[in-house]
Amino acid sequence: MLAPIKHLLSNYRVVLASGSPRRQELVKMLGLNAELCPSTFEENLNLADYKEFSDYIEATALGKAEEVFTRLSAEGDNKNLIVIAADTMVTLGKEIYGKPKDPEDAVRMLTNLSGTCNRVFSGVVLKHAQGVRKFTDTADVHFGKLLPEQIQNYVDSGDPLDKAGAYGVQGPGGALIHRIDGDFYCVMGLPLHRLCCELNKLFLEDLSS
Repeated sequence: MLAPIKHLLSNYRVVLASGSPRRQELVKMLGLNAELCPSTFEENLNLADYKEFSDYIEATALGKAEEVFTRLSAEGDNKNLIVIAADTMVTLGKEIYGKPKDPEDAVRMLTNLSGTCNRVFSGVVLKHAQGVRKFTDTADVHFGKLLPEQIQNYVDSGDPLDKAGAYGVQGPGGALIHRIDGDFYCVMGLPLHRLCCELNKLFLEDLSS
């Protein structure tokens, strides 16, 4: 997917504004030689200030990208600097399911998600010296009907405690999921196909002008 711009990428400093091991793994899968620089942006935006979930999550990703871009720009020339930032959230109806506060909160979330369809939003921002590109991808995740002991066993494993919605599709939590409508990698936190499309547009349209 990145073949058309592979010769151009080598001239740029590409930075992933994340400490997520899942996003790090996905970037490596693309063969993208990206530095890792977790953002210190405080994720405390007020959802009520945004009309759509997509606006809210893109604003959060933009905050991450701009914080890292500004910090690294202070070190020197940012002409060839590109920062990739992402944020993922799980929603059920009008409620956002972030990372659980504790095991009891994880049990509550998974109990609510059991037998339902939740929607995952992954917002991505590409920040560069000439501006930004941003997009949101969504996927609908259909959970199977879970027994209380199944939920408790999964929570006891510790796997859900650092994940939005208290589950991870790429680990043992994948067994909880009956079906995904949309990009599997959107649920993991970085929609790869759309990211590659936007990187191609960035290099062949934005940066070529």
